[in-house]
Amino acid sequence: MLKRMRWYLWVLAGILLIYLAVSVYFMEHFFMGTVINGESAEFLTVKQVNSLILEQAESYSLTLKERGGTEDTLTAEQLGMSFSETENVKQNKRIQNGFLWPRMFWQQDSYQIAPEITVDEDTFQNTVSSLSCVRDGEQPEDARVELTGDGYQLIPEQQGSQIREDVLEEQIRAAAQALSPELDLEETGCYEEPSVTADSPEITELTAKLDKWFGTEVTYEFGTQTEVVDSSVVSGFVNLDGYEASLNEEAVKEWISGMADRHDTYKKKRSFDSTLRGTITVSGGNYGWQIDQKTETAALLASVENGEKASREPAWSHQAKAWGGLNDIGNTYIEVDMGAQHMWAYKNGSLLIDTDVVTGNISRNYGTPSMVAAIQYKDRDAVLRGDNYATPVKYWMPFYGNYGIHDASWRREFGGTIYLTNGSHGCVNTPPAAMKVIFENIESGTPVVLYY
Repeated sequence: MLKRMRWYLWVLAGILLIYLAVSVYFMEHFFMGTVINGESAEFLTVKQVNSLILEQAESYSLTLKERGGTEDTLTAEQLGMSFSETENVKQNKRIQNGFLWPRMFWQQDSYQIAPEITVDEDTFQNTVSSLSCVRDGEQPEDARVELTGDGYQLIPEQQGSQIREDVLEEQIRAAAQALSPELDLEETGCYEEPSVTADSPEITELTAKLDKWFGTEVTYEFGTQTEVVDSSVVSGFVNLDGYEASLNEEAVKEWISGMADRHDTYKKKRSFDSTLRGTITVSGGNYGWQIDQKTETAALLASVENGEKASREPAWSHQAKAWGGLNDIGNTYIEVDMGAQHMWAYKNGSLLIDTDVVTGNISRNYGTPSMVAAIQYKDRDAVLRGDNYATPVKYWMPFYGNYGIHDASWRREFGGTIYLTNGSHGCVNTPPAAMKVIFENIESGTPVVLYY
């Protein structure tokens, strides 16, 4: 056991000595995998790296890429440049702490290091002023933006061919200091510019705003149907005046109104598969989908302003329980056939209640209206009040104003022709036992289909 422990200690000591030896080595040498100015510098010393950088710099040349494809190449000598070692090499080596050498196996370093550069100003300026590209040319034209059917078109400026010598000198100097191999005179603004270019604040701010707006993609969901607000729709919302763009609230309002016309079902006629009479048409009431146009106009304006990408339902002023165009009743509903004085309650497609009822008194013009309504809320132990009555009920489920469904414990009979002369004030009088089941199983918002 003791011999084994000694052997482990010798191995550990050997590993430690190797680690320290490698650490000492990398105190003076760059890690394996180090790249400087695009060339391998692994295992090189600071001095060797400085030599590498100077060698790169001595062969430096700058190619001027001019409009039309013409090029001029300037050597370091023509630019009056001379080079010397830089302290940046040592600083970068300090970053590579020798004791951290194991990291080179999973992390590689890449540096851009320029030597110290000195420029002879007379040589530099004489070279720049003698370039063939420094000449007169055509006058520039301002950049502009034009709206299209699904976005916009940026018509870039026409700069002509007049060189701005002061800018050219500045850009060549900056490129030489950075040892850049190329200088694109057009990209760096060395030509005489128009008052407004594609890079001017007026254009960049405008196009940034338009990019955001036209990047909008709001998908309105109506069950399986959708309406998409994309660039083709947004283009109808945008006003452009010179370099100023604005959103036309009236145009957004008009589009929302059109969407509401296509999808609103509130108070509209519906085809309904009745229990006894087959397919009938019922209209009116307070049931259905209705877009809150004012709220949704403001919401869509904000969405376009923010370039939002989202899927959502619109803001509703009224909501139904199911989707399907005008057949939005679904499979949970209450059906009241006032001609038959009968009521059915269906829940998830299954019959829950099948019962006779008594509706509004026809002889006194209290007839319960034909409509598609919705249970507004549910209340226990309510007192129903009118001009000359106050009637307590155990279960109260109003569906339209003061019209509702409730138990009628005072009645001994339901159905038949009672409603013609001895009907209710307009409510649907229901046997207490049936009303209890309906109250306990049917939620607020459930549609109520009433017809004669």
